[in-house]
Amino acid sequence: MNFSISVFLGTLCSILAVILASFLVEKKFPKRSRPGRKTWWLIAHIFFVVLYFSGLLGTLLLSLSTAFVDRSGLIYAAHLFIQFFDWFLIIPGAFGSLITGFGLAVGTWGITRHYWVIAKWVGNSLAILFGAMCMRVWIHDSFPILFADGMNPLQNPVYLENRRLLVMGTLVSLFLLTFLVVISYLKPWGKRKKYRRSRKSSAGRETAPSV
Repeated sequence: MNFSISVFLGTLCSILAVILASFLVEKKFPKRSRPGRKTWWLIAHIFFVVLYFSGLLGTLLLSLSTAFVDRSGLIYAAHLFIQFFDWFLIIPGAFGSLITGFGLAVGTWGITRHYWVIAKWVGNSLAILFGAMCMRVWIHDSFPILFADGMNPLQNPVYLENRRLLVMGTLVSLFLLTFLVVISYLKPWGKRKKYRRSRKSSAGRETAPSV
């Protein structure tokens, strides 16, 4: 329990550090960054999103595949690769997407100006916390019970429940990530009210006739 709390607090502090650093950097950047800089941030962001998707899809495929084999060695190998996916694809993809998403927003749309940008970094932060508190348990804590008492994992009710939760958690993560990708493309909901007012007032000053 103490370890889980430590993981949660460590992950939360990392997310807050990224958010705080992005706010501080945004104040020093111009409202519009150079096109070349934005392009590189976008490329990096897409790269980490692909990593994230790949890890989740691989985890879902392997966790489902264990329902169709009865050899303990194959089940163990599937969960070993699920761990690798988590360490080398899901975790880097999640944090990389969060960091590059802030880097892309700074100097372009802003971090708090548009509702869809706020929804993206809030959703990504929640996905990371969900992974740290739940997915981590279902992925990494399943190893000690794979061969408990010499029992085949498919005859172990603890393992079966763990696998069911892992599949459901992966589906939830995939749904959330898909939702974030969709709103990145559609950019719904527009700007926050105070930024719409400031834009209208500045436009009014520019069009006002001089005396």
